[in-house]
Amino acid sequence: MSNSHYSEVEIAAALEACAREPVHIPGAIQPVGCLISLDANMARIRQVSANIEDFVGISVANVLISKPREVLGDELMDLLETELVKKDNSASVLTATAQGQVGGKQRRFHVVAYPSDNAFVVELEYQLSPDGHRLLDKVNDWLVEVAQIDNSDSLLDALTRWVQQLSGYDRVMVYRFDENWNGRVIAETCLPVAESFLDHHFPASDIPAQVRRLYDINRARSIPDALAPAVPLVPSCGPDEATPLDMSRGVLRAVSPIHQEYLTNMGVGASLSIAMHEEGKLWGLLACHSVKPRPLEADLRDALCALVQIAMQRLMILRTAAETRLLHGIHESNQILTDENGRTLGPDGLIKRHGAQWLELLDAEGIALVTENQINCLGTVPSEENLLAMANWLSRHKNHEALWRSQALGESPLATWQAGDLCGLLAVALPTNTRHWLMLFRREQRHSRHWAGKPEDTPMMRDGQLILTPRRSFAQWEDEVRGRSRAWRDIECRAAGNLAKSMAVLTASHEIAQLNEKLKSLAYKDSLTGTWNRYRMEQAIDAELNAAERHDRSLAVLLLDIDHFKQYNDTYGHEAGDLVLVTLCSVLQKRLRPTDYLGRWGGEEFVVLAGNSDLVGGVYLAERLRQSAEALDLGKLGGVTISIGVAAWKRGDKREDLVARADHAMYRAKEGGRNRVKTEVSDII
Repeated sequence: MSNSHYSEVEIAAALEACAREPVHIPGAIQPVGCLISLDANMARIRQVSANIEDFVGISVANVLISKPREVLGDELMDLLETELVKKDNSASVLTATAQGQVGGKQRRFHVVAYPSDNAFVVELEYQLSPDGHRLLDKVNDWLVEVAQIDNSDSLLDALTRWVQQLSGYDRVMVYRFDENWNGRVIAETCLPVAESFLDHHFPASDIPAQVRRLYDINRARSIPDALAPAVPLVPSCGPDEATPLDMSRGVLRAVSPIHQEYLTNMGVGASLSIAMHEEGKLWGLLACHSVKPRPLEADLRDALCALVQIAMQRLMILRTAAETRLLHGIHESNQILTDENGRTLGPDGLIKRHGAQWLELLDAEGIALVTENQINCLGTVPSEENLLAMANWLSRHKNHEALWRSQALGESPLATWQAGDLCGLLAVALPTNTRHWLMLFRREQRHSRHWAGKPEDTPMMRDGQLILTPRRSFAQWEDEVRGRSRAWRDIECRAAGNLAKSMAVLTASHEIAQLNEKLKSLAYKDSLTGTWNRYRMEQAIDAELNAAERHDRSLAVLLLDIDHFKQYNDTYGHEAGDLVLVTLCSVLQKRLRPTDYLGRWGGEEFVVLAGNSDLVGGVYLAERLRQSAEALDLGKLGGVTISIGVAAWKRGDKREDLVARADHAMYRAKEGGRNRVKTEVSDII
């Protein structure tokens, strides 16, 4: 039935109902795991999924009358009780064995636990892949590759390729949101069995607001089988509660019927979506599709999330670098604000000397500085009469705002004064006088957009109610965009603001310095511990080796590893492991000399670069560090010990040689019983 059979009011009501679809409380889960809902104190079981017996070997009826420890076992309950004291509402990821048995044996589970209103929810999935080291190696390999990519497009292409190879999905896409929440596929790796959606657009209604909010809470959404029947919760609601359980933070949440229909229409049998956030805002999605249902191991899902997070951190570094170059270009063009005789340039001189460079940097066709007394311009701009009229309107209506921008002047209050194909305007008030305006103009950018199906939903009656159903076809549909220029990016607005300041006073350069410091910190520091990262440590070791060769100066390298570190993560969770790393680094830093440097080498391994130290001095330093770690009291986490290998520089050494000897010595310390210092040859103390 066509949309014309329904009134605008009916369609608006259907749209509102779609936006309110309670996707976070489906009252059911996907069958790839099971769910147990406990009360807030974890003293009793409130609800279970109907398939609980398939996973723990205990019937629904018996689970509901059992105590949590009788079902989940001591190991898991001890871990959960530790997680319960957390102050935030985030989900915890654990690994444990439940109490019950299936097929005569116990199974290890990947566990996601989270608070939900008056409940504490435990979701269990079989841990199918015990080979966590392989995934960790892949993540480390990705870290190495990402550090060498200096182009955003190349980075996103590499991300889709890595995810596809690791996961086996038929189509892996990076899906970027625009300012209106429409999406465009900007990177893709696609096998022949699936249709390519590269450079295709998707309407905002495909991922409505309530779904986007879920990605702010829970960054991964896995649907291994799009058509698998949902498994209901028993009972349907918790005790004395009228609404179903909120599963926003979980991974097993059942798929809504509308989304199942959407995936079926798209020809998707399994999907995985991972949120990509930039500075706390949803930037896009990594979307993975398989034509047929595809099981996804929980550990692999977590590893793929890590790949995405690493890529976004690198993307931010690249973006910061590009923004720094833009701001630096504006700053450099304003370094000389005087003429050949040393006299300060006026507006006309500034436009003539630097206007062409500003237009190139800001990708604009025209620039104008409009004051009460004169107009100075360069490039393609409206007539002086129209420029004055625009400035007057801005001063009357926007005098409390420093900046105004539009990419569609024909649809704005300034349409009367638009000239030709100049559709874009960025106007910045000079800080010394809000009646003076710097204006930058862009031409129309007419282009065709390719949509994955015509971007409209179909209203139809179901159970006596008008609802919107997903479009049935994803065949390419094309429209043409007219009357719009390229959008003004936030960084371009910021650069224009700096430019306006330069025309009123001298350019403020501290923002560039701050950006450079931020970029340097991101490039050289480990984000968790604040120590140098591996890249920076390698640079430092190379520099010290060069100095040692030239000046015959002693040098030692200490490679240390936290003993039994995995136990902290397995027993108390990854946040506890992070606390151990941060606390230990803080203690070790205090024991170092000004000529010593500490850096994270990888995982729980750290390197100390000891300048002006021979082998004996390096060993004594290592022993001080070992004793400091041994004396550390981590409260409920207990103590911590480290094993340290020491190697001293020999003439002709390369970095790889020196570190390899320290690594060999560290493994001697491990094999010798841990919590000790060893050298590559023999004990010194």
